[in-house]
Amino acid sequence: MMVLHFNTIWFSVWMLWCCLMFIKGDELCKSYFINRSNISIKLQSDVLLPCNFDPTLLGSDKTADIAVVWSTKNSTIIHLVEITLQGNVNFWDSKGGRIKTFPNLSESGNFSILLQKVQLYDLGFYCCELFNGIGCRIAYQELHLGLTTVSQPQPQKSIIAGASVVALLLCLFITCVCSKSKERKHQLEPESSHEYCYTEVMCTLHSTNSHENH
Repeated sequence: MMVLHFNTIWFSVWMLWCCLMFIKGDELCKSYFINRSNISIKLQSDVLLPCNFDPTLLGSDKTADIAVVWSTKNSTIIHLVEITLQGNVNFWDSKGGRIKTFPNLSESGNFSILLQKVQLYDLGFYCCELFNGIGCRIAYQELHLGLTTVSQPQPQKSIIAGASVVALLLCLFITCVCSKSKERKHQLEPESSHEYCYTEVMCTLHSTNSHENH
């Protein structure tokens, strides 16, 4: 009877321990979403894809089986590279050697990668996932890589500006012509008036002399 009672207590303790470990593991693998960012880039340029996790998520055990997996998500999910907490790097797809890693920064929670000479097919969604062991995702981040939009000059504004300059020059030309015309007219008017006055005086004198002779 005592042996049966002991076995019952031991089995209860073991079940409680399993439940606690299951709850702890379930809490650990809740897969927290950290953030989402947008990055714009020109083709053939290099771009840094950031991935930073709080060191508290990594734990204090530097030998733990913790790693980050980078993947790209478009029509299908393609795994790119795995970076472990210890700085080991395993590539699935390095995009022709254009993906560079920084393994020395892993212990601080920095698992960013550098994508060189961005191609059109590189654009899209990327995800970096923090795993503890196999299949236990602790947290993850997402980012979207797109093209930089360059503002094109508006042709209407250029046409309006050009037309305004032409109109201003035309107005200045017309003003100048009118001014010259008035100045010339002003110079001619005194001579005509003087000639008219001189003729009128001569006619008056001639008329006076004629009357005197008569």
